[in-house]
Amino acid sequence: MAAPRIRSISFGLSVCLLLAGVLMGCSRASNGSNPVTPGASMNGPLFERTAAGRDFPFTVTVAQAADPIGIDARGVLVSGGVRVQLLDAGGQPVWQQLVTAPGPFVINTVVRPSQAGAYQLGWQWDEPLIINNYSLQWKPGPIAASGLTPLMLLGPLGMLAVAAGFIVYAVRRTHEWRYLIFGGVCWAVAVALKVAWAVPINPSIYRALHAWPLGDWLLYLYVGALTGVFEVALVWLLLRFTRLGQVAWPRVLAFGIGFGALEALLLGLSGLGSVLAIVLAPELVPPSLSASLTGVTGLVNGLAAGWERFFTVLVHLFSNALLFYGVQRRQQRWFWLAFVFKSLMDAVAAWGQVTGLDVPKTLFIEAIVAAWGILAWRGAGWVQSRMASA
Repeated sequence: MAAPRIRSISFGLSVCLLLAGVLMGCSRASNGSNPVTPGASMNGPLFERTAAGRDFPFTVTVAQAADPIGIDARGVLVSGGVRVQLLDAGGQPVWQQLVTAPGPFVINTVVRPSQAGAYQLGWQWDEPLIINNYSLQWKPGPIAASGLTPLMLLGPLGMLAVAAGFIVYAVRRTHEWRYLIFGGVCWAVAVALKVAWAVPINPSIYRALHAWPLGDWLLYLYVGALTGVFEVALVWLLLRFTRLGQVAWPRVLAFGIGFGALEALLLGLSGLGSVLAIVLAPELVPPSLSASLTGVTGLVNGLAAGWERFFTVLVHLFSNALLFYGVQRRQQRWFWLAFVFKSLMDAVAAWGQVTGLDVPKTLFIEAIVAAWGILAWRGAGWVQSRMASA
């Protein structure tokens, strides 16, 4: 490994994230005396109900008659129908809109109740309902849709830069195109199998574990273990029962980088696709998303994307190097070390995804990822030296 280069890149990323932390602190100091803006929102990847029901989570207080209340509801209706409503104190709708056509829907309006008082905002449905990527929000006055900002490009471009940098390094250092591509293909197959398992099974696992006292923590470990099963164990079996694992360090290096760089490349391209979607159809983007794309939060999230991919590629490299080393030494303990090492990092990521991310939690998780990446970098160097002396 090119230790000076790795150190310089790591130092640069550390400075960037430190700058983001300083900006966050300055932003909080300057805005600490500002009043909290009224309004509320809820959003998520899936809103699914198996029977008729209702959900009115928001209380909207109108101080004077005809005060404007902005309401924004959107998502992708998969099945059923939903009626978005604003109810008065007697439970009667003062405004409502029905959505029955499958596909993307956007409701963005301003309601002016004729009387002051407390109103309830939510929706109800008369049959089983599925909405993907849903969002419901209210605030005083109109709600503007998210717009394109330069910060939105920071994350995708950072991930693409990490992918390109590692690929160029692997090609120049090893000249092993075949094992670079081989590593990427193994990652793609492993992730496809993991998704094929997770989509039908994980919701049931989540519901079962969530009812237990420590069920949420077991869920995080379960999600991490899935990575160990599909991204570590399956690769181990492939290398163990073929001749593909009996190779020298340059091919190991190319395989490990290919395994992680393809992930960074596809995530970067996916992020650019999301930016393009916002450019072409900004009205479909939840307004609640704008907070994560602008200001200090957008800066931290953008820097964190490239930061995380950089260290994650090192984790992929080390984990796979352990598998090659274990196969060549016929020692399973290196497989178990790779399994635990990668699973624990993904368990931390699962905790962040399930509980939600804000700026402090993002910085905390990225610090853990950096620590894991530094350990992986040192570990990969150790494996290289052991393989060279064998």
